[in-house]
Amino acid sequence: MKSNRDDIQLIIPDVDRDALFALGWFERPEGKQTLLSMGNAEHEISTPTIDGEKETIRQFIQLESDNKQITRMISVDDKTIGAVWVELYQNHSVQPPSVHIIIGNPDYRGKGIGASVMKSAIDYTNKVLGYHTIYSRHLVSNQAIVAVNNTLGFENDGVSYTDENGLTWQNVKLELAS
Repeated sequence: MKSNRDDIQLIIPDVDRDALFALGWFERPEGKQTLLSMGNAEHEISTPTIDGEKETIRQFIQLESDNKQITRMISVDDKTIGAVWVELYQNHSVQPPSVHIIIGNPDYRGKGIGASVMKSAIDYTNKVLGYHTIYSRHLVSNQAIVAVNNTLGFENDGVSYTDENGLTWQNVKLELAS
């Protein structure tokens, strides 16, 4: 997967490099809000640790090794600022392939990076993997990703639903020409 912008690099996850950056995102005052906006329930959020972040990166690497997910870390200004991933299996009631993103470093939000990176993931999923329908989901309350998904042409896939944690989700899909 390659970025369509010269100032953004999409790089293979590295446990030591990326866990440290991720810990920095989540230790910031906005860290808990970032996790909530991604769909983590309040009771699921614990104090971030370097070991926990390393385990998350290891899971990304293992899922790719198992051909279940493709994850790339988003690097801008030689800093890991987020991640984009394509899930190749059904997860959380979302059909595959599904694309997802986090811009963990709030200093880089609102700069068009998320839309650009999502577009790169969509192009990869379509042109390299050969899929013409791509899915995702977002919290109904997460207006930033709602706007990104709308800009990219995603449409609602069914009605919104509430999960066991009381979070309201909307599945979306994008139909691409064959």
